[in-house]
Amino acid sequence: MKPYTETNVSSSQRKVGLASDYSAHIQEAMRYDRLRSSDYPLVMTILDAVLQGYTRERWEKEQQRTVDGLTQRLPEKSMAHANETNHYEQTISCLKDLSLWPW
Repeated sequence: MKPYTETNVSSSQRKVGLASDYSAHIQEAMRYDRLRSSDYPLVMTILDAVLQGYTRERWEKEQQRTVDGLTQRLPEKSMAHANETNHYEQTISCLKDLSLWPW
């Protein structure tokens, strides 16, 4: 069994590595103008959640107002995945297409 401090370092390094990978996906999506500016703040909260090692449930709880607002909106017909039940599910599907949905 590893000492406590070594385990913490490994866990922290893993989180930083995951966040770095996620950040690279964000940069690529932005470089090719595939990330909508309206989704950028949401993606930044996801980046922070990845860095903190949050689960999807924890992130959704932290972002409850945003999630609720998107859930209450109908999907945008001009966007991909217009067949989703609400704008939140549509946004998740679009983020998955860009490899920006980590859960």
